[in-house]
Amino acid sequence: MAPKKPKKKAKPKLSAKEREQRKVKNSHMRSARSIFRNMGFDRVTELSESQIKFDGQAGEFDDAFLRENLLLLVEYTTSQSSDVSDHLKKKKILFSKVIGSPKQFLVYLRGKSSTFDARLGSTFHPDKYILRIIYCSLNSYDDSIKATVTEPIYLDFPYLKYFEKLASIIKVSALSEMLAFLGVDPTDVALGGHFPSKSQSVSYHGSILPEWASGFPQGYKVVSFYADAAALLSRAYVLRRDGWRGSFQAYQRMVLGSKIEAIRKKLKTDRRVFVNNIIATLPQDVHPELPDGKTADITQLTETEPVTIRLPLRANSIGLIDGQHRLYSYHEARDDDPEIAKLRHQQNLLVTGIIYPQGTLSVETERFEATLFLSINAHQTNAPTPLRQEIEVFLSPFSPTAIGRQVMQRLAKAGPLAGQVETYFFDKGKLRTSSIVSYGLGPLIKLGGDDSIFKLFTHSEKGDIADGKSTAGLEAYLKFATTTINVFLGAVKANVDTARWTSDTTVKDRLLAVTYVNSFLITLRLLIQNSHKLDFDTLNAALAGLNSFDFKSYHSSQYARMAEKIYKEYFTT
Repeated sequence: MAPKKPKKKAKPKLSAKEREQRKVKNSHMRSARSIFRNMGFDRVTELSESQIKFDGQAGEFDDAFLRENLLLLVEYTTSQSSDVSDHLKKKKILFSKVIGSPKQFLVYLRGKSSTFDARLGSTFHPDKYILRIIYCSLNSYDDSIKATVTEPIYLDFPYLKYFEKLASIIKVSALSEMLAFLGVDPTDVALGGHFPSKSQSVSYHGSILPEWASGFPQGYKVVSFYADAAALLSRAYVLRRDGWRGSFQAYQRMVLGSKIEAIRKKLKTDRRVFVNNIIATLPQDVHPELPDGKTADITQLTETEPVTIRLPLRANSIGLIDGQHRLYSYHEARDDDPEIAKLRHQQNLLVTGIIYPQGTLSVETERFEATLFLSINAHQTNAPTPLRQEIEVFLSPFSPTAIGRQVMQRLAKAGPLAGQVETYFFDKGKLRTSSIVSYGLGPLIKLGGDDSIFKLFTHSEKGDIADGKSTAGLEAYLKFATTTINVFLGAVKANVDTARWTSDTTVKDRLLAVTYVNSFLITLRLLIQNSHKLDFDTLNAALAGLNSFDFKSYHSSQYARMAEKIYKEYFTT
């Protein structure tokens, strides 16, 4: 009789809390994995969660991804915000050893795993491999830890969701932006086993406007030319508002998948290029050449002249101002569409390119690009209210709407409304801000009137702010207005049930709805108009019993009526 096989040990049952934690972590990992898969990386399963001991330091990485000669080691955490710093400090020694000796670490990994060794093969010389550590935290944390643990690239949650969305839409064509985020020179990453040239350029025939005919600032060159979509995709970048680049003037919105797919479908059906021109900025080291081979001097031109434009093969060098959907409809995918792949190289797009004078600062170029984009879109009849408000922040920063928009952004980051306001494109079920800016904040922070916070504001440049001349004074006013509003909303919050202070629509009797928030802001205007004290203790005492106020009696746009009732009931008795 054959001996009985030993029974497998039953896996311990997870509690409901543990199952939920696992679900959250798995979802977080899937988001990151989808980014790299869509960008053309392969997941290196033999390294994922594999115990290692390198240079005397034990540890592991949760995930690993490889594309050509670029290896990414990824660490995930779903720890609470307060625990992230400790988690990073524990990882620092291993991170430091790996980043300090990447070549030796690869030798160690090849020796540890024959599968990984076979995966790398002999395609690239060991010196050609690039290694990056990526740290993905689900929750926000104290950024100061980044100054201590400097080794990883921090793919914080907003950036993770940004790249997840971007890669889900434009697939492999999002790679160049990811490389910029990782601090990797695209010419150092192989393509099909070969490395692109660092100095190569491609010539395009076009035309250039004389300076007098462009209407742009002195020294700005304006050229027009045709280029195939593939050439533009390999060089393009976009300053997206929800992106990672850290520019306070990033102005464009996320690409829309539905719009991209509709254009791709039309491209395949009609097999015809769009005639609309793409507006872009070109590198400052591009010098259009006249037919005689000399660099064009726009101050000497009297009419449009033919030129040769030599574009360097440099990723992230052409800034798209208008036309991102038209260009990215030709995007490359891991399982590429053969029809689109053919059109990508075949069809030429008309480009209007702007070349800045040599030495123009990035802050100037970004402001120029933002202003040009917003000017193009400002007069669209169907432009959504949030876009029009963003346009106003750039074009009329001292207007009530622009100031209100900026104050709203600050209220969303810190204070009673923090975490309750739509801040990123992926935020759902939170307070939408456009109506609050228009009807609640705009009148409250306007630069004049006896019911505005501006009445309470004292500053040496107050007069210049009202005249739209002092940016330093405006910044001081933004801080003052934000603090004043937060104090008042803090007193409101202190006098209602904690569970009600939420924008979650599933919560009965929630108070963070547009109607109620606007009413609170109008109440503050009434207090200012009637010279009430606005310190927290006074407000908190006056609002006692607010939790029993009949909020449900007020709907939609009944902001003023509700505010008047709150003011009469709690501040005039």
